[in-house]
Amino acid sequence: MEKPYQILAISGSLRAASTNTQILEKISQWVPDTVSWQIYEELAQIPPFDPDYTEYPVAVEQFRTHLLAADALVFCSPEYVFGVPGVLKNLLDWTSAFSSGEWHEKPTAVITASILGEKAHESLRLTLGILGARILENTSLLISHARTKMDKPETEADLKAVLNALLQELTEKPVLQ
Repeated sequence: MEKPYQILAISGSLRAASTNTQILEKISQWVPDTVSWQIYEELAQIPPFDPDYTEYPVAVEQFRTHLLAADALVFCSPEYVFGVPGVLKNLLDWTSAFSSGEWHEKPTAVITASILGEKAHESLRLTLGILGARILENTSLLISHARTKMDKPETEADLKAVLNALLQELTEKPVLQ
């Protein structure tokens, strides 16, 4: 049976033990059975952006397929040197180069989990907004000093609130209790 809603989750970190990937895995445990949750795992396969390309490279085309199939998106990213990690920005640059509306009004959650995170959070929200993603205040979360907060009940409650707000955007009703 096909699930009516598909959420694509993207970690901005390539680290094997990434806090951001762990957050996406934690959120996946709360996703209702009526929703398909996929964590995009091919970020490292995306080649460096080159505006001289006239067609998408295969890895970029595969990401576009995932993006087009998704009803909503969840980004969870660290901050590197006060900015969005290069691999994530590279992915966004590719999708902006030949955009044909993949992002248009797509409900999107932005979670930044890092030591500080404010600059990357602001930059990622700005970039996604320019691409056309719909980011609401209640689908945006900054977790500063993330490693010390991973197992805190407040962090879990905040993550559940972001997921619930995103699901509510899809279904137009509260989902999680």
